[in-house]
Amino acid sequence: MALKKFFNSLLSSRGVYSLIDPNRSQKETQSLTFRHIKLKLCFFFRDGSYSSFNYLSLFLSTVFQLPKSLIGILLSVMPFMGFISSTCWSILADKWDIHRKIMILCITCIILLFWSFPFSGKYFGFCGLFINFVLYSIFDGGVGPLMDNLSINILNRNGDITEFGRQRLYGTLSYGLSGAILGFLVDRFDSLYAMFFVFGFFMGMFLLVLQFIPWRDFKIDHHDELITDNIDLDQFGGMSNESSTQIVDTKIIETTPPPFMESFLKLITKPRLLLFLFVLLSTRTTKMATSTFLYVFLAEDLKADATILGLSTFIGIILEIFVFYYGEYVLEFTFPENQGFEYGLVKLASLEIITQVAPPRLRGTALGIFAAIESLSTVFYVRLKGLGQIVGGLFYGNFGAVKMFLYSSWIGILSIIIYIAGILWQRRHFDFS
Repeated sequence: MALKKFFNSLLSSRGVYSLIDPNRSQKETQSLTFRHIKLKLCFFFRDGSYSSFNYLSLFLSTVFQLPKSLIGILLSVMPFMGFISSTCWSILADKWDIHRKIMILCITCIILLFWSFPFSGKYFGFCGLFINFVLYSIFDGGVGPLMDNLSINILNRNGDITEFGRQRLYGTLSYGLSGAILGFLVDRFDSLYAMFFVFGFFMGMFLLVLQFIPWRDFKIDHHDELITDNIDLDQFGGMSNESSTQIVDTKIIETTPPPFMESFLKLITKPRLLLFLFVLLSTRTTKMATSTFLYVFLAEDLKADATILGLSTFIGIILEIFVFYYGEYVLEFTFPENQGFEYGLVKLASLEIITQVAPPRLRGTALGIFAAIESLSTVFYVRLKGLGQIVGGLFYGNFGAVKMFLYSSWIGILSIIIYIAGILWQRRHFDFS
C-alpha cells in the first residue's frame, strides 16, 4: 500500500490523467462487480452473438455448396463495407445527436438481415447472398463505435474512464461461453441453423438491455463540450494538477461551439490522430497477416496437432481477459502511446487517445474512424478480415511462412519507431492539435 501511494504521488503531476478520475481513492474501496452492470450486459450479449460467425463459412459451404473462392468474396465484403459504414453512422449520430436511435435501428436490422441469410441463399443464390452481406455490413458498422461511445459517456460521467476494460472483458467471456454453447447445440440437433437462434437470442437481449439505459447516457455532455472546444487536453501531458486547473479555469468560455463541419475538419486533420491511425493501420495489418496463417504454419511447417492449435487460441483469450481486467492499472503507470500492440492493450490505449483528441460531440465520429481502420486492417474475432489477410497471403505465397513473419515484424517495428518519433517531436514543439 505504501508503494502504491508513492507511485500515485508521482502520477499526480500527469495533468489530464488526474482530471479524468479525481475521486479515484474513494471508488477503489467500492465493489466493482455490479458497477455499470448494464454496460457489462451490453458487451456480454453483443459479443456473445458474434460466436455464430465461427460457423458462417461452414454454413455457406455445406448448406449452399458454395466454392471456397465465392465464400472468400462474401466474407471480404464485411471489412470493406464496415470501413465506410462505421464512419458514416458515427458522423450522423454526432451531427444530430441521435446515437440511441441509430444503435436501435442498426441492431434491429442486423438481426433481420442475419436471419435472412438462409432465405436469400436458397431463393436468390450467390447474388442474393452478396446483397445480403452488403446490407448486413452497412448496419453492423454502426453498432461497435456507438457502443464504445456509450461506454465512454457513462464511464466518463462517473469518473471511471479507466475501467473500460473491466466492462469489455465480459464480452470476451461471453464470446467463449456462447461459442461452447453453440457447438453443443449444433452437435445436439445436428443442424447449423442453431447459429441463427443463438445470434438472435444474444442480439435480442442486447437490444432489450439498451431499452433500460437512460436517454441522457447517450447524449453529449455539453459542459465538457464547451471545455474541449476551447482547449486541447493533449496540451496538459507535462503539466501539474495545479497548473492544469488554472488553465481550465481561465480557458472555459461560455460560447456556442463551432459548426459541426468545422470541428470535424479540425479533428481529422489533427497530426496526433493521423499519426495514430497510420500506426494502427500498419501494425494491425501486419498482426492480422501473421495470425491469419498461424494455424497453417503450425500444422504444415511444425506438424503441430490439433491440441496445440487449440491451446494457442485458449492462451490468447486468457491473456485478453487478464489485460482487460488489469488494463486500467497499466494505463495508470504509462502513457497510452507506450502500450503493447495486442488487442487488449491496444483497445484500451486507443480509447484513451481518442478521448483526449476528440471533443465530446465528435467522440462518436472519432470512434467510427477508429472502427473503420480496425475493420479494414484487422479482425474482430472472426467476422472482419481485411488488408491483413491480403498482405499475409501475398507474403506467404511469394516468400514462405518464415519470411512472412519476418517481414511483418519489420513493418510493425518500423511503424512503432515512426510513432514514437512523431510523439516526441510533437511534445517537443507543444503542438498536439
